[in-house]
Amino acid sequence: MPGLKAGYRKRLFSAVHAEAAKRKIDHDALHDMCAERFKVRSMADMTDRQLAFLYHDWTGKGLRRRAALPRKGEAAAAGAEAQIVSGEELIELGREFAKREIGEAGRGDFIARQLRGRREIRTRRDWVKVIGGLRAMNRRAGEIDRTRKVSL
Repeated sequence: MPGLKAGYRKRLFSAVHAEAAKRKIDHDALHDMCAERFKVRSMADMTDRQLAFLYHDWTGKGLRRRAALPRKGEAAAAGAEAQIVSGEELIELGREFAKREIGEAGRGDFIARQLRGRREIRTRRDWVKVIGGLRAMNRRAGEIDRTRKVSL
C-alpha cells in the first residue's frame, strides 16, 4: 500500500502502540486483546477502521489523515495545471505583512521558511502556504495583545 494510505496505517499502528504503552500494556497483551476483540490472528490483519476504532476507544479522538484523499479522477486533473497567483492575492499578502510591520528582508525570510528555501511566490498553492502561516502568526499576536490589555 504505497502513498498516503500506507502512511496513515503506519501512523495508526504507532498511535495504538503509544497509547498501549501509556496504559502499561505490553505488545503481547495488546496482541491478545486485539485477537480477542477483533477476531484476528495478528494485528497486521486488522483493518484501518478497526485500528482507528481502538485508538478512538482509548483516546476519545480520531487520528486525522494528513491530507484529504483525492476523489476518483481528481488526482490526475490536479497535477495537470497550477494556478498562477493573482495581483489581488499579492496585495492581500502585503496587507497581512503590514499588520506585523515586516519589511522586505523579513518578508523574504518568512516566505523562504514557508516555501522551504524559495523566496518567490509563483502559484496559488505557494500563496496559501504563506498567507496561512502569516495569518496564524497575526492571530497569535492579536491574542497576546488582548491578554496584555486584560491583565493591565
